[in-house]
Amino acid sequence: MTKLAKRPVEGDAPAAKKLQTRSTKVRYNGWEVPTPDYTLDVIDVGSITPQCFYESYVATRRPVVLRGFIQDEAFQAPTKWTNEYLKATAGDAQLMVEERSSVADSYGKGNEVAMTFRSFLELLEQRDMLHYLTTQDVTADPDTGRPGLMAPFIQLLAHDFPLTPELLGNLVPQNINVWMGNAVEGSTTGLHHDYHDNLYILLRGKKRFRLYAPSDVEAMYTRGSLLQVHPNGRINYEGEETTAYGADLLSAQAAAAAKAQSNAERELEAAEADAAKGIAGAAERVAEAEAKLDAAMEAAMDAEFDEDADDADESEDEEASVDDDDSGVLEDELATHRVVDKTVKDPINFSRVKTSRPTSELEAEFPLFAHAKAAHCELGVGDMLYLPASWFHEVTSFTADGASNAGHLALNYWYHPPDVTSSFDMPYSNSFWPDDFAARTATRN
Repeated sequence: MTKLAKRPVEGDAPAAKKLQTRSTKVRYNGWEVPTPDYTLDVIDVGSITPQCFYESYVATRRPVVLRGFIQDEAFQAPTKWTNEYLKATAGDAQLMVEERSSVADSYGKGNEVAMTFRSFLELLEQRDMLHYLTTQDVTADPDTGRPGLMAPFIQLLAHDFPLTPELLGNLVPQNINVWMGNAVEGSTTGLHHDYHDNLYILLRGKKRFRLYAPSDVEAMYTRGSLLQVHPNGRINYEGEETTAYGADLLSAQAAAAAKAQSNAERELEAAEADAAKGIAGAAERVAEAEAKLDAAMEAAMDAEFDEDADDADESEDEEASVDDDDSGVLEDELATHRVVDKTVKDPINFSRVKTSRPTSELEAEFPLFAHAKAAHCELGVGDMLYLPASWFHEVTSFTADGASNAGHLALNYWYHPPDVTSSFDMPYSNSFWPDDFAARTATRN
């Protein structure tokens, strides 16, 4: 039976009490599943404020089910998104849709086919169960070069939902996606984790989630080689190190250097203006500001050099790949950005564990998996799931019985994971993501 609770119960699975010895690579200090086959708490979305939600769930890195949709006035999708409306509004949009070979197969294997949104919807209406709409490429803004927040077909529907739901407070959105398919007997994604905090909103159908904490990463037998798990749960694999808030190290370094240079230039300008007025102490301030500016410019040049060197390495890799590919098209020539590269057959963030296999086989091949504690939840229409970054999950999707519109449908928001969990007002250690978000939305109508 689903439990009701407004906030976490203090003392559930304290960080100091661990069943297994933890690797030094795993520094996660958030909430963990306290008992095997645990049922996630459920709260009424109208019973909690954004700040209380942040303090109770986001800051503690605790998944929770919410009864009810987000309360924003702009959220019109539940009543408007019939198949007829979707066809009329975005039916001509081109998509890449995942295709599986049989209903017994799982998605996430990199098999895609091109079709219009209208054609996809017509397949669902015919009870097709072999195609699934997941993340799509997003286009880059021609002026800023920054990737959009959503795929072109979702942009056509963007007036039906808020860009920044009030419930998630000051978290910065990374991407907004639509998930849609048809599965009378249930289809599964396979066990994996994402890199962002997730607000998952179910508009049609039914979803079942099996969840594992980031601290269980070594029991998940991921395809990638683990580098580290940050305290907030953000998982890094070898060759893909990021900050705890998910920024590429070189990008974060370059952004910090550019901001320091800008601040130093403003300080120098103000000090020189005061010196021209003969204000006491201004000369000393000019000297200090010049020293700061020199240091900031040197740091900016170092960051630019490091980025150029990294770009050169990537260019060499791309040229090598072109030599092996008759198409001769570099990825950088495409004005798109993949949120998730679905063409990769074995993504590094996927587990090698197939949970449908017999227990005896799993224990023999993946012995640590048997000790990992799973949490479970089920979503119906009108429910939402908050899932912190890097929580492993396997999702089984079902079409609701007697649904007037075929299929299951969900909208989700991905957010950059916070690394300052003590602050609702500024959940990040610097302005990297807020600045990036401002640039990405500067030209949005």
